[in-house]
Amino acid sequence: MKCPFPHLFRSKRSSGIFHGDLMKQADLSISNEAEDDGSRQNDAPRRNGDYDDIRYNLLSDRTFLDIHGCTSRLAHYHGIDCKLSGSVYVVSEIEGALPLIHGVSGCAFHQRLSPRKLYSPVYTMACTNLVEEDIIYGGEEKLRHGIYDVYNRYRPKLIVVLPTCISGLMGEDVHSIIRDVKDDIPCNLVFVPSEGFAHRDHDSIDSIMQYVATSWKNTSQQFDFRGCGQVDMLASLAEQLMEEQDVIENSVNLESNGRYTYGFNLELQEVGRILGQMGVSINAVLPTTTVERIRQAPAAQLNIARSRTDKWAAYMRDEFGTDQIKKWPHNSGIEGTARFLQDVGSRLGLDGEAEAVIDVEKKRAAKDLAKIRRTLSGHSFAILSQNLIFNPHRMKVYLNDLMLPIKYICIDSLVLNRLKVSQETRDMMMKNMYGIFDEMTPGFQVLIDPSAEELHKVSKEVDYVLGEFITSPIHEKVSEIPVLDMSLLCNLLYRTSFSVIVELGRHLVQKINKPQINDRRLIVSRLKYNSPYYPMLDDPRISSSIGMWHGIWRATSSGGC
Repeated sequence: MKCPFPHLFRSKRSSGIFHGDLMKQADLSISNEAEDDGSRQNDAPRRNGDYDDIRYNLLSDRTFLDIHGCTSRLAHYHGIDCKLSGSVYVVSEIEGALPLIHGVSGCAFHQRLSPRKLYSPVYTMACTNLVEEDIIYGGEEKLRHGIYDVYNRYRPKLIVVLPTCISGLMGEDVHSIIRDVKDDIPCNLVFVPSEGFAHRDHDSIDSIMQYVATSWKNTSQQFDFRGCGQVDMLASLAEQLMEEQDVIENSVNLESNGRYTYGFNLELQEVGRILGQMGVSINAVLPTTTVERIRQAPAAQLNIARSRTDKWAAYMRDEFGTDQIKKWPHNSGIEGTARFLQDVGSRLGLDGEAEAVIDVEKKRAAKDLAKIRRTLSGHSFAILSQNLIFNPHRMKVYLNDLMLPIKYICIDSLVLNRLKVSQETRDMMMKNMYGIFDEMTPGFQVLIDPSAEELHKVSKEVDYVLGEFITSPIHEKVSEIPVLDMSLLCNLLYRTSFSVIVELGRHLVQKINKPQINDRRLIVSRLKYNSPYYPMLDDPRISSSIGMWHGIWRATSSGGC
């Protein structure tokens, strides 16, 4: 089907999203599959300055990514939720890589649809197609023939073998098979422990939330986030594919969440431009690059990690001596971003260069924010958010950077119920969150899990309610509550960018100046929803199904697992 927005795309691959001569070594390669799907590249003609270019990127992401945001989360919560899913997604980010699922055909078919890119299935995926006879007598020969067949059919540069629950339970010796065939096939082979049953146990989410709450203040706190497909996939690439390299002075590897992540191109533009002005080059963007770039990743002087755990970076530190730095929750807002970039410069011995560049960026942002602040100061706001549970430092953007007159913060913590977080951990999270709010000397009131009636009362005392993602009860009175949908930009608040904060302010001003539609009577607003699992309908059959599957998954059913 012909793309209805041809000006947003080009078919020819480009890595020209970095600024400055020092960025020429950077390589952001997009796979052929991504080209066929119309991946967004930044070669469109610039219009009226940097912020119009930002708006262009956000419009592109809004059109092709964000409309799938809620469904992606629900798919991962209630359906496509195992280690294999994350591993398949990372493989799809690597140009020339192909996943080989060692299991039954249903597993491979199910994982073609990644929650991270629901609109772009992983079409090129191989499977050993284990059947009952293989399960009884073993499937190692099928895996051996499968590796040969995949190479002969597709000629990939990397084959990633991904075992499933059934092959894991069978005790298949995948490592031995790979050792036996690797000399016969002129391509790289990587094994990832992706068995679904090796996913996190029912206690791990609670431990993770304790780590999250602790990391808000104590950045020395480390946590081994076991059972995540993305984490284990990145670690396997570091352990099995990377090789010793001559280190390129003042170069970094950037970890990304993938090109299908909201704001991916925009953040790389900003970080690439600022680092380039500091005299820093980007060696690789992991995992969104080529197989060869991943192999050469140890050439970087510094790794910039941002995922749940820096397991891959820790291995590179121990094996290759590559220094590392991690972006923490408090690296939000203008000051947090400035501190983080200054830390990067310090690690590379570029303190003076970093300070000079950051000073220019901060002054530029302050100048652009001055007029925005004057406009926003004439209104009062309430915020309804789930995200503040996981990063209360985001409030600094609203309070310190945009200087919003906030009267209420309404926190939706029902997601913690869904994740089976203990009351003790929830209390610790709330205590630490309140402690951070107190440091901001706020003049607002915090409401935890307000009802629709409470939200309606709050809305009468403010001019606007800023809603992020799923604002469940508030839609019941959508015609009466002045809700500003912040889902376009709230995902970007924790990214390393000054320009995004300015654009957030511009977006708010535009929303306020645009007449609000208050007479909408949407059908979806008239349905009755299950509050803990919004937007699931309040149907006993659905509730029973959710409870059953959560019990099985979390090993808390009455009969045990």
